[in-house]
Amino acid sequence: MPASLGAKAGAASLSITPASDLANLEPGGSPITGQAMPAGGLGLTGWLSAIYKASAAPLVAGTAHIGGVSVDDVADATVTSGSATSATVVVSASTAGFAGGSIQINGIGAGNTVVAEHSDDGSYWLPLPVSQITNVANPAPSTSMTVTGIYGFVTPAAFVRARVSTYVSGTVTVVMAQKRAVAPYNNVSLSGGTASIGAVTGNLNTATGYSDSTTALGAAATFTGTGRTFNSSFGPQYSFYNAQAQADQAGTLYIEVSYDSGTTYIPVQSVTATAVTNAAGTTYYVAQARAPLTGPFSSADTKTR
Repeated sequence: MPASLGAKAGAASLSITPASDLANLEPGGSPITGQAMPAGGLGLTGWLSAIYKASAAPLVAGTAHIGGVSVDDVADATVTSGSATSATVVVSASTAGFAGGSIQINGIGAGNTVVAEHSDDGSYWLPLPVSQITNVANPAPSTSMTVTGIYGFVTPAAFVRARVSTYVSGTVTVVMAQKRAVAPYNNVSLSGGTASIGAVTGNLNTATGYSDSTTALGAAATFTGTGRTFNSSFGPQYSFYNAQAQADQAGTLYIEVSYDSGTTYIPVQSVTATAVTNAAGTTYYVAQARAPLTGPFSSADTKTR
């Protein structure tokens, strides 16, 4: 025993060997699996310092960002550029994380036409209306670009691209910027025309009905209604399109819209016909579809059927 009690230097202290079943401060404890002590750590002190390091260290660079969370980890205003000297795709990109953007035509060559297109599967592409937003106060949407400038677009599709649809000569140069949030590029301001605030004029609250056909269809037969121009002499005036079909055969009713005067139609709504039995015991099928016309439908080429 030491000559006196109290704190002693190491050389004057007696060593104590814990009992074999107390070598660990928590004899019943057990470490989790799948975790290894970081290099340099040992025992309880090692584990405590490892826990401190993990809790105090910043997040590892990657797909998580504290403060400005971006789940898909794409940078705002991502830019894709390219050039072409033939009828081909100039730029193409995924829209993951983006709501729209702009296409800047820096060089158009002579007699060339560039079109914007979007797609959900990256294989089947449809026209994407764009609006020129350089030196144009109230731009009308268009499906083609024939002069240099910046053209804004908004799309919910999975992919977007700019393609030279008509090539004559020269070099076409395109820069596309994608934005996380974009404002509508058309129909955002009043302009001179046929309507005025205070004394509204024009063809108001109209409901024009059309009967496309009263001829019964045979089994597996298809009928396509007449495409009708969305605009009238009073300008765009409709917000919804309703269609109803009755037949003695089951089928599907489609509402479709066209941006190119009826050359290509895009389905915007579809409804399966439902069987109905009247009081006389006759069964027939009825389908009624209602599609909101909320897109950029102010082009004179727009038709609905």
